[in-house]
Amino acid sequence: MKRSDLEAAIDDFQAELPYTSGPYASRAWGHKLHSLCSYQGKFKPAMAHWLVKSFSPEGGRVLDPLGGVGTVPFEAALLGRRAITNDKSPLAATVGAAKMTPPTIDRALEQISRLEKQMLTVDLSAEEIAEAEFGLNASVSAYYHPETLLEVLKARKIFLTEGVQDDAFMWASLLHVLHGNRPYALSRTSHPITPFNPTGEYLYKSLIERLQNRVTSALAVPLPPEFLEGEAHHGDFRELPDKIADPVDAIITSPPFIGMRFDRPNWLRMWFCGWSASDFHTKSLEFLERQQTKSTAVYSEFFSTCTQVLAPGGVMAVHIGSGGRGDLVGDLRTLGKAHLDFVGESVENVEKVANHGLKDKGLTKHHHMLFFQRA
Repeated sequence: MKRSDLEAAIDDFQAELPYTSGPYASRAWGHKLHSLCSYQGKFKPAMAHWLVKSFSPEGGRVLDPLGGVGTVPFEAALLGRRAITNDKSPLAATVGAAKMTPPTIDRALEQISRLEKQMLTVDLSAEEIAEAEFGLNASVSAYYHPETLLEVLKARKIFLTEGVQDDAFMWASLLHVLHGNRPYALSRTSHPITPFNPTGEYLYKSLIERLQNRVTSALAVPLPPEFLEGEAHHGDFRELPDKIADPVDAIITSPPFIGMRFDRPNWLRMWFCGWSASDFHTKSLEFLERQQTKSTAVYSEFFSTCTQVLAPGGVMAVHIGSGGRGDLVGDLRTLGKAHLDFVGESVENVEKVANHGLKDKGLTKHHHMLFFQRA
């Protein structure tokens, strides 16, 4: 993209903020698979849609190096781009991979049938059962009927032994139903995003049955003919130059807002992915949201890495919030300029945005989009 064209596209984007009007303004807008394992701080699908549409070429390669649950890459895939997602979190990486390669309903049900047979052969040790006594508000065992808990533990053992492999959608769907406040959930009544202390009766709920219902419902909405299967990676963003074969045309990403943590609000799903109590104190320190609280200098590495995988003339769009402590927006603008050309910025006032029952907006008053270009 020529710089003059990029400048014009930024001006148009700021003037219209197209994701804030018409049907795009609804938080329910978007393909049903966007709701798979939603969590706090997730990129708004409509914003992702318009960023991809406005700042990446048709058929181009689009990367989110901090992909989270894959909102930007999935929207890119829906728009016929060749999408790449990456995340260090095993939870986010699993969900992102699921959105890159959704199976047919028949294929998903075959995978669940195989899981059901495997669970019949799983023996749990006393230590593995005791792992359900972990919890950050209530213990894991407090969320489930004893028989359901055993099924969760057996499925977890299989997941940790075999990994995601080609079954990412099945595992992401299981992570989705681990807790919630509707009949689809395996848990007692909790919250679908953050596993608040559960209430209600201990009722047996079949893991296989709930999983079958979930994938059948989620995959009932067809993908558009433009959809292209994407590429998913699990790991640190610094590893991407060794993983991505060809340069990308656009990087669209959203670093964690100051004060945001993705491990603790998702602790039950992270536990299923293998995290123990110590990981929330030690392993979490390896994540960007913890590192940036000490120094934003880590973003110099981030921009350096992104520059290595971005094609000449490629665009990098960085979404970040302001209004709380620190000046992450200013720091990113400055650090990014050391590696890329800073072309422009758009700003949205979000002070009146609803919090949907969670204190997930913090002190954020404005959303900024910083636009860079590789020379």
